[in-house]
This record gives sequence, structure tokens and C-alpha cells, in this order.
Amino acid sequence: MSEQMPSPILVADSAALSHCVEALQKSDVLAVDTEFMRTDTFYPILGLIQIFDGQQCWLIDPVALDSLDELGSVFKNPAIIKVFHSCSEDLEVLQHVMGTLPQPLFDTQVAAALSGFGFSRGYAALVDDMLGHHVPKGETRSDWLQRPLSEAQLGYAASDVYFLLPVYHLLVAALEKLDRTAWMEEEMTTLVGRSLQTDDTADYYRKVKGAWKLEAKALQVLQAICQWREVEARQRNRPRNRLIADRTLLDIAIAQPASKQSLAGIEGIFPGFLRRYGDDLLSLVHRAQSDHVSNPKPLPPLDAPLPKAARDMAKELKAVASECAESRNLSVEMLVRKRDIEELVRSAVDTGKPSLSVALREGWRYDLIGQALLAEVSRLLSSNPSAVNE
Repeated sequence: MSEQMPSPILVADSAALSHCVEALQKSDVLAVDTEFMRTDTFYPILGLIQIFDGQQCWLIDPVALDSLDELGSVFKNPAIIKVFHSCSEDLEVLQHVMGTLPQPLFDTQVAAALSGFGFSRGYAALVDDMLGHHVPKGETRSDWLQRPLSEAQLGYAASDVYFLLPVYHLLVAALEKLDRTAWMEEEMTTLVGRSLQTDDTADYYRKVKGAWKLEAKALQVLQAICQWREVEARQRNRPRNRLIADRTLLDIAIAQPASKQSLAGIEGIFPGFLRRYGDDLLSLVHRAQSDHVSNPKPLPPLDAPLPKAARDMAKELKAVASECAESRNLSVEMLVRKRDIEELVRSAVDTGKPSLSVALREGWRYDLIGQALLAEVSRLLSSNPSAVNE
């Protein structure tokens, strides 16, 4: 590729978009990135879509365009590979704004981890490592909703896709040499599946720090008020913690206030919030308390931190995983996640019958590390049977 980056084309009207789409449909691989803002909103606001086809860099302006439907045909074209770097947030914003998930995908951050370049490598670092080119990051925190966009912003946006294609081709070759192309395909299938899943608003309470300490009735209250906040935050398009913080919700669940006066005494409940939502929250608390009494199947308790014997077991398993990863020039984080080891250990100490998470019992990880971890945890149980139900 040329050292001189071509001047990008700004696509800001329907005629320019049609011309852009016509050109893009002739490609078999495209580098894609987005710029968006998410400071004061629940949902990200798309500011720019950058696409490089190997010849031309297109900067598509969703603020100026009435519709992005034509571009959706490119993203849905199964004959065109869409290359991103660390694409989870890009997929989220495109899915929200366009109702489209670009497929097929190739995430260079994932491919780099599978090829031995380290876990969670940033775009600029990867370009430097693989191409020896410095990518400036001066506009990272720009306002991408301002118009007109500055020349510096346009240049920065173009550079975020210009180097993706040569990195992609090098990573494809590296994966083929290591015989890990099938691994990459599995990872992309999993990524797409995860992106297509819709969040269950009733489950957010599980993410609240310290929720595992709550007794059953308080947990029922927390579940109800967390679900209320999820719905309200999305309807008002406000960040959930700007509406009301996790810590405040936890305190409400513990206190279970029965009056506005009691609710007002909880840290984080401000006068304006109390006036607008006080009655709603009190009603939710009362209803959750009643549901707890009448429901024959209360919410199951959340997992507490692992006890000492289980933590020791997890350390042993992490050591096995680290040795396996090092021998194959992989990062241990790419090979096995902390929560997968914890899930395996919990199943072992809770029931005496260890079971692997989905990530470890299916696909390339099962042969590489899943079986070894299962054998090791069984050995540890045999040597220390008292660890079960400690």
C-alpha cells in the first residue's frame, strides 16, 4: 500500500451515499470503524462511519444523511468481509442506529491475540508492531457531533481504517501459518451471537456490586428497582448511573423504605429525583416485598466470593492454563477467562461433579485446555474431598 494516505471522501448527501455504496459493493473486504459519542445518553450517538476499500477512504456522515439504509446492503452482503478492530462497541452503535449487524466479521484485535501479538492490543500499537507506522491519536476525545468536522478530525478518522487492511492480510497469513483459521472463525461466530443477544432488563441486579450479600426479600426488591431503572434509562436515553447509581439502589434494597421521608434519607436520593420518582420507587419496593411473600420460587441467591479452598483450586487451574498458553504463544486471557475457571471451581465445590462452561466445553478451547482443566480439578478434588461444600 502507498505510504501516502489518499484524501478521504466525505459522504454527506444521498447521491454521494449511492455512489459510495456502488463502489463498496465491488469489494471483497472492507476496513470499517465508527466514531460516536456517549457522554450523556444511554445509547451511543453515531457521529461518523469510516470505510476503506483498499483504494478509497469513505467518511460517511450520519448526522447529515436522512437514512443509512443503502449502506445496510453493504454490511449485510455475505461476500464482503468487514474488518474492525475491537468491534464490540462499533457493532452496538451500528445495530442501534441501523438495525444491522455487519457480517461476516473479522476483528483484528481477536486475530492478533490468536496469533501471539498479545491480548487486547490497541489499534495504534498493532499498526506500529506490524507495519512500523505511527498512528496519531490526537482526536480520540473529539466532539464527533460538531459540524463541520475539522481537517484534523477527518484525517484521524481516515487513519483509523487506512492501516486496517494491511494488518488484516498479515494476520490472515499468520493464522493460516499457525493453523488457527478455524479458531478465528469460531471466535467471530461467538462474537456475532453475543452481539445479537438482547439484554434482559430483569437481570441487571446481578451486576450490582455487593448484591450477593442480600437476603432473599432485599434481593427481590433490588431486582425490581434495577429493572425499573433499566426501562426508564432507555426510555429517557440517559446513562443508568446518571438516573440513579447502583450504590443507591443497593441501599434502597437494604433499607426497604416505606415513606418518602425514609427514602429521602438514603444517600444519592436528591430532591428532584424524589419528587419525580419517589412514589414509583416506594410502590416498587412494596410490590417486591409482597411478591417475595407470595412467590413460591424466590430469586436464587447470587454467588458469594469463592471460599479459600476454592480460591486455591482456582490458582492451580490458572497455573495449568498459563503453562498451556505460554507453550502456544497465547495470552492466558485469550485461552480461558477468569469467570470460566470460577464456574468450573464452583461446580466442583458445590456438587463434587465439576462441569465446564460453554466456552470451554465447545470448540477449539475444549481440546486445547478444557479437558486438561477438567482432569486437574478432578485430581484436586480427589486429593482434598473436604473442599466440597466447604
